[in-house]
Amino acid sequence: MPERITGQVTISQKTFSQLAEKVKNVSGFSQVVKEILTKEVTQILEVVLAGAINLDSSDIHIEREEKKAKMRVRVDGVLHDVFYLELKIYQGLLSRIKLLSGIKLNITDQAQDGRFTILLEKVPIEVRASTLPSEYG
Repeated sequence: MPERITGQVTISQKTFSQLAEKVKNVSGFSQVVKEILTKEVTQILEVVLAGAINLDSSDIHIEREEKKAKMRVRVDGVLHDVFYLELKIYQGLLSRIKLLSGIKLNITDQAQDGRFTILLEKVPIEVRASTLPSEYG
């Protein structure tokens, strides 16, 4: 049965601890993302969020390009490229983030803002999400 979308993502301590061992820098984060890309979108998003938290990243950018999408994270004020995603995975992540954030799925030509919560060890982390129209969607 699919997980009910509640506006909250729970990251288990076990998952976070396992990622912390591998994600010591952006290249480690990139490797972890590559390894998880065959999983369900919910698992990919959980790993992306946990990895970004582990890096003390302030932003995650997923930017659509013509034939792929680029994932970047901001660490210490600098945007770092993490990985290129296939468009199918990009669309799944975008839809999941929009649903979690209360953003309308069918609006792609206007900027939208929303928010959701990450629960890590019972500690809530508030996340703001924004979608912006771009040349490729």
